[in-house]
Parts: sequence; structure tokens; C-alpha cells
Amino acid sequence: MTVPARGPRRGAARVPHPAVPVPRRPPEEVAPVDPEEMTPRDRAILMAVAAGRCTMSPDRSEGLLVDGRPCTDQFAGHRLIRAGLARLIAQPPGRPYTVSLSPDGLALLGLPITL
Repeated sequence: MTVPARGPRRGAARVPHPAVPVPRRPPEEVAPVDPEEMTPRDRAILMAVAAGRCTMSPDRSEGLLVDGRPCTDQFAGHRLIRAGLARLIAQPPGRPYTVSLSPDGLALLGLPITL
């Protein structure tokens, strides 16, 4: 027994309903910061890193912490690290990583600090 067709099939892709949230991208898929396109927020985060106020959880799931609180731009830390402007310094197990400026980050900010 055959089932009758219900009509012509559409060739167009389905568009999700606007109320359905778009899945968030993991930090690895977020584009790194181009030094030519630095935003004031990125500069402020780099200044906080230079002041020694930033840490990152060992599993990197929380993102960047500024003064022990999550940064509002959850991918900023990952972008700055992948761009080579900041780097992680390992700590004993169970402690958050310390985030410090790389030489490129120092040069970008023009700070009179030596590593």
C-alpha cells in the first residue's frame, strides 16, 4: 500500500522561528582581536590586565575574571590571548591562572613597563 503525497516538497531551507535562540559559539570559534581594530573595551581590559587585576579559571569555562568577578564580555579574554596580547601564567592546582600582558600587548598600549 502506498501513501499519497501531501503536496510538492519545498526546496528552500527552513528558517528558525525568531523566538528560538541561536546557539552560542564556543570561545575557540570567536575571532581574535586585530590590533588595528581594538575597541575601547579591549583597551580597558588590557589596562586591567596590566594592573594585575585579571585571572582566568583553570578550565577556561568562566572566561576572564576582573577583580574576581566575570568580565561582561565573556569572550574578551580568549580573544586577547589568541591575538597574542595577553598570556596565562599557571598557578598551583585549584587556583585560577594569572593573566599578564605579552610584549605585544605592552607595545600596543605603549606602557613604560618592562618584562
